[in-house]
Amino acid sequence: MMKTPFRAMLAAVLVAVSLGWAMPIQAQPLACRGQGGSLALPYDSAIPAGYDHDRFGTQPHSLMFRYGAFTSSFATPEDIRNDSPYRGIPKWVSYEMRALMGEDGRPILPQGAKRPTKWYELQETSFLWTGTADGVTRRGIDASYRGFAALWNRGHMAARSHANRIAWQEGCNTHVFINALPQFADMNQGDWLALENYAGALANRHGRVWTMAGPVFEPDREVDMIGGPGAVPVAIPHALFKILAIEINGKVQARAFLFPQADEDHRGAYRKCAGTRQDKYDLGAYGTTISAIEAATGLRFFQNLPESDRKTLDAQSGMAPWTVENRFFDHLCGGRDNDEES
Repeated sequence: MMKTPFRAMLAAVLVAVSLGWAMPIQAQPLACRGQGGSLALPYDSAIPAGYDHDRFGTQPHSLMFRYGAFTSSFATPEDIRNDSPYRGIPKWVSYEMRALMGEDGRPILPQGAKRPTKWYELQETSFLWTGTADGVTRRGIDASYRGFAALWNRGHMAARSHANRIAWQEGCNTHVFINALPQFADMNQGDWLALENYAGALANRHGRVWTMAGPVFEPDREVDMIGGPGAVPVAIPHALFKILAIEINGKVQARAFLFPQADEDHRGAYRKCAGTRQDKYDLGAYGTTISAIEAATGLRFFQNLPESDRKTLDAQSGMAPWTVENRFFDHLCGGRDNDEES
């Protein structure tokens, strides 16, 4: 019988071959390649057979992107003209993640690559820096984070480590601004990362988990921006939401979370993952309900389910997080520092 590491490597090779990727044969650590001046992802991306990143139906569908590791609904030129708060960021991102467990019952840590220094830009979002009348002269969104990244990370909505379960190239492809927004650094590298670790373990425990995440803006509060002179203004959300969904015995269950961020009073509460053990995070403290997130964002979730099921799902979405044993975690907070934006 083949050993688990070889089986995992073979599976990665088969995925790469099916998507037309060459697997590097080298001893050096993998690194995501640069974009080379183009306005497209550097690796071909295809949704794996059987995956449905927006299975439950999230609305609205704005400027839509459907890639191998996630689906994104991004702000449109019309949103910008109508002075929408969604400036240079997605409205929501959703993705399906599957278990990655070995025959020995232990999680398999997927192969990953060092993140690109400069994040990827897309032709479809070039309207943000072309043909504008608001003084934007710098090409791309990456420039907007320069000088701000120590406080406001380029925060993933679909985590790179989760995309690596499909292929390391898909992990690289998560470094794109239809999948990111300004996220308070201590939260991104702390409590939010602890929730990402939990989601990965949840998928290992139950086979699959669906994640829906995005920004929240409060209607009566000013929206701050990042971006220096000539850069695309990028909005800082007042909070971030995340909804996790699993299926047990054919029944969908969900939990909802809300993370305040654009307020000085909240920032000191976030503790970096590297200095805090996973079990010290009280993820239930961020619990909310699906309907509360819908009221705060104008989004609609689980539109593909019957109304009666949606009401039941909402009623249980504010309950305590599901219990997941440590043996299902492939990442745990409390280890070595990781300077990567999550």
